[in-house]
Amino acid sequence: MKKMVQGLLISALVLSAACVSAEGVQEQAMASSTGSYGTAKNVILLIGDGMAMPQISATEAFLGTKKGVIVDPLSFEAFPAQGMITTYASDRFITDSAAAGTALATGSKTYCGAISVDESGAVLKNLVEYAQDQDKSTGIVTSTRVTHATPAVFISHNADRDAENEIAEDEASSGVDFLAGGGYRNFVAPASGLSSKRTDGVDLIDQMEAEGYISFISEDETDDFLAWTPRAGQKVVGLFGSSHLDYDIDDTDQPSLAEMTEKGIELLSQDDDGFFMMIEGGRIDHACHANDGMTAIQDTIAFDDAVKVAIDFYNKNPKDTLIVVTGDHETGGLTLGFAGTAYESAYTLLAGQDTSYEFYQYGDFAAYKASHTKANAKVADLAGDLADQFGLTDLNAAETEMLQAALVRSISGEEVKSTYTDDYLLYGGYEPFIMTVTHILNNRAGLGWTSYSHTAVPLGAYALGQGSSSFLGYYDNTNVFDKIADAMGLQVQ
Repeated sequence: MKKMVQGLLISALVLSAACVSAEGVQEQAMASSTGSYGTAKNVILLIGDGMAMPQISATEAFLGTKKGVIVDPLSFEAFPAQGMITTYASDRFITDSAAAGTALATGSKTYCGAISVDESGAVLKNLVEYAQDQDKSTGIVTSTRVTHATPAVFISHNADRDAENEIAEDEASSGVDFLAGGGYRNFVAPASGLSSKRTDGVDLIDQMEAEGYISFISEDETDDFLAWTPRAGQKVVGLFGSSHLDYDIDDTDQPSLAEMTEKGIELLSQDDDGFFMMIEGGRIDHACHANDGMTAIQDTIAFDDAVKVAIDFYNKNPKDTLIVVTGDHETGGLTLGFAGTAYESAYTLLAGQDTSYEFYQYGDFAAYKASHTKANAKVADLAGDLADQFGLTDLNAAETEMLQAALVRSISGEEVKSTYTDDYLLYGGYEPFIMTVTHILNNRAGLGWTSYSHTAVPLGAYALGQGSSSFLGYYDNTNVFDKIADAMGLQVQ
């Protein structure tokens, strides 16, 4: 019996020795994937904002339908070291991104809304600052505004996450070598001719350029950014949207998360001392707040594409590189199952949606609202939009009735209050008609939602490379920092 158990254990170890197998990724031995070498010279931390197991599982199920299988796992699901983390803040069981991001970036709990400061307002040193102490290059990439909570906690300190002009000032002077995402409105002055939220007349991009930064500002400079060849020692800021970058599903003229990640790694990896880089798939969270399942899935796929770029780099540098993939919290209370579909799922239906709720809201639906009143607005007028942009056809009587009631609410412009009322439970403060459209589509596919906010469910943590074995088990989000710090050999204050 003892020999049988030993044999099973040996077989399990042999099976687990196969490393990551993403597209174009070479297989690696377990020795290199779990970290039997020295300190991690290069660390790549990828955070899916709002991404927990439901978002990951919904995405792999959707991808599976395209291959005729039940699920098609994401690249990081093959990482050899996997664990789970808690997410609570110091003042609340359900965290926000600022407190959760601070925990990941500094190893300390804090209150919701805090950007790398503790409850007293004292500065908490973050991973970027520690990496700079080691003379490493540093980079931040996000699909949100770079002043948004998650990127902010790695390159700024502030008592209020909403003080984005002040956060931008911190970021402009942070010394970060590569900064890419959205949110130029907090950096440029009104005199620049671009959309600006600054009231002091200061242009932070001008200041950064004076400090030697190469800048790519607005989506008009996407092509220039993609054509740019990184050279050792350069510093770069690329802000390709006034606010957040567009959802991946909307396929606009902005660089993808993977493209920004690739450029960042190409630049930072030329530093002989190594680098630390944080990449955030930030708009998974926003899509889940709006209960837009297909948009969230597409942004999760885009996030996984960025992970694959990191894996490609790891495969060329396995002895001194650590990749960590996790989230900051779950958003939306996504459920993989719906009462109306019982044990059935129909993820193929989601493929009919090729537009985010946001893109439709400010595009075709805005035009319809401007030309109609609640007296003459009819769901039938929008049947073409529903079919072409959301794949919704053959509406039954109950669905049509719900859509008509929501359409009247949208056209009339009545406010949906963010309180526990029937209206809020139906629409969550979003455009009533579009929320009803996405809910019908999601429910038909077998997806449900319980919230328009965050939830407190634990998250997955996935690690590959030097020091990755420490990420096994169940632990607090602050311990992600601890494990990265150990892998980097940091002297933590």
